[in-house]
Amino acid sequence: MRLRFKPHMIVTLMVMLTMKAGFGQDPPDSLLKKLNTAANDSVRVRTILAIGESIESRSTEKSLVYYRQALELAQKTQNKWLILSSLVNMGIGYMESNHLDTAVAYFNLAMPVAVGLQDTNRIAVVYSNLGNAYRYKKDRIRSLENFQRAIDLLEKKNDSLRLPAVYQNVSIFLTENNDYRESIVYSNKAYLMASAQGDDYTACNALISMSDAWSDLGNPDKQFDMLQKALVLAKRTGDLEESGAIYNNLGFYFFTKKDFQNALQQYKISYQYADQMANHYHLCEACTRMAEIYQKLGKQDSALKYAKKAEDFAHEIGSRSDLKEIYLTRAEIEKSLGHTNEAYGFLSKALYLGDSLYTTAVSEKIAEMEARYESEKKQQQITALEKDRQISLLSLKQKAIFNWLMAGLALTLLVVSFLIYLNLRRSRMLARQKEKIQQQRIVELEKDHELLVVNSLLKGQEEERGRLARDLHDGLGGLLSGVKFSMHHMKDNLIVTSENMVVFERSLDLIDTSIAELRRIAHNMMPEGLVSYGLDEALKQYCSSINTNGMLRVTYQSVGLSNRMADAVEITAYRIIQELLNNVLKHAAATEATVQVIRDEGRLNIVVEDNGRGFDMKSLDEKKGAGWVNIRARVDYLKGQLELNSEPGKGTQVNIEFNI
Repeated sequence: MRLRFKPHMIVTLMVMLTMKAGFGQDPPDSLLKKLNTAANDSVRVRTILAIGESIESRSTEKSLVYYRQALELAQKTQNKWLILSSLVNMGIGYMESNHLDTAVAYFNLAMPVAVGLQDTNRIAVVYSNLGNAYRYKKDRIRSLENFQRAIDLLEKKNDSLRLPAVYQNVSIFLTENNDYRESIVYSNKAYLMASAQGDDYTACNALISMSDAWSDLGNPDKQFDMLQKALVLAKRTGDLEESGAIYNNLGFYFFTKKDFQNALQQYKISYQYADQMANHYHLCEACTRMAEIYQKLGKQDSALKYAKKAEDFAHEIGSRSDLKEIYLTRAEIEKSLGHTNEAYGFLSKALYLGDSLYTTAVSEKIAEMEARYESEKKQQQITALEKDRQISLLSLKQKAIFNWLMAGLALTLLVVSFLIYLNLRRSRMLARQKEKIQQQRIVELEKDHELLVVNSLLKGQEEERGRLARDLHDGLGGLLSGVKFSMHHMKDNLIVTSENMVVFERSLDLIDTSIAELRRIAHNMMPEGLVSYGLDEALKQYCSSINTNGMLRVTYQSVGLSNRMADAVEITAYRIIQELLNNVLKHAAATEATVQVIRDEGRLNIVVEDNGRGFDMKSLDEKKGAGWVNIRARVDYLKGQLELNSEPGKGTQVNIEFNI
């Protein structure tokens, strides 16, 4: 097993050429001091971004807090360069924390800013980050499209400073898709160009990628040559992750050569680097390999020690594939120590975790252990018979033959019984799986029926809202206007006392108030802006009306809403945002809220975030308010996905995504 790099780490270096992320969770004191003495807001934004970048590799969530502060301050200064850097860093942070849809949304917000600045380099950076985000989303086509756009832009400018990192991203993408020879082509491009620029970090990365590809192509000599060159560069840069990966891969190289002593030495060094970084993924890998090597060298106590360590790390990081390999190694160790029952126990655990539980390879492994166990029993019986050889050589031979026959019969029966057991177990599992599929199908049909009912209900509600709005505005509104006109006419033709005139004027004011309230109710039931101009204009008007009241400051942002969408989509999206903002006004005690609506290639993403009191997520299911019921029903109506994040005292964020 070889350790590979996360390509977005390389793109991060393209964005922040001024520094490299540290390994500590706390920001460096020098940056905190610089922040406190910053001369202006622009310097403060750059310092906040640098603080977030310094802790991103170890505390992504904390770095996102800094990036968000930087973005808010950059928007106040209206410095588009700083806004762009903040948006890109937000996207990278969310990509690090595996919130991929949110990451894509921030990169899409960054793109028009970069285009507006006419900065080809930064446009390429955004494309490259989008390529990585889509790669993690397993969207191979969009990933490759964005990588190619970045390459096209940088190659036109012959930008040898940034091209190597993008080439390296493409190389890793190709290796993951088993296109090893093409991967080597791009890694070699990255290596040559980075070497010419003195970029040892990217050059080292490229060599590691080439070594992986040559290994996958079955050329260990090339693999070793690349790793030796990479080691020189890693020592020069002092990067812990690169050095750890190289020694890990060297260990794998010597292990395949059965040079266990050399392999053990490399894995020990890799372990030291992983320990310095507190990287439990790499520590698990190193401990697993060292346990296996010690077992092969006959040092069972050391093998057991590292196998236990590896198991603890695997449980911590939740790696079932590593656990399977660890359990298999542990079974061999326990067997070598004469602990037959424990060996069978760990073998059973490995079989349970394995994806190919019923394959021929697994059956052969079990048969091999059974044969060895029976062979040991037979050898003990033969030894006992040989001690009695003086009694009767003929009797000894007869007993030996009988024992051999019985052992063979027992072994045959054991293998047959085990195969029958596997077959029966597999049949029962298939039957249970079929039953589960049927139950799931029933549940899906029930959900489809419920969704149809909800769809009809929502459609009926909107139609009734529209009808009532028209009747109120055109019918009752017209009548009130007529009454007002008649009373004005009467005022000019009647002679009334001064006291009655005050009452008359108050009646006219009440009619004006009634007409205004009637128009407000009709607008809320079916906004004219939504019907006439679309979702974007209706939301601008709605957010502006909230800001006018002074109860809450709402910031509205939209991307890609210039073209109209289906009426059902626009009405549903409007009602969802209206309900979410109503919840903020009623319950959140917030002073600020942000509404983002992004439309991108068949997707509609809605984000509503406030700085209010927040709430405990565990208590959400206990609440049965009509607001959340309506929101979930409308999300289900468009078959969307809803993600809610909130903590007491830390505000609330709602992320909704539809396919349109």
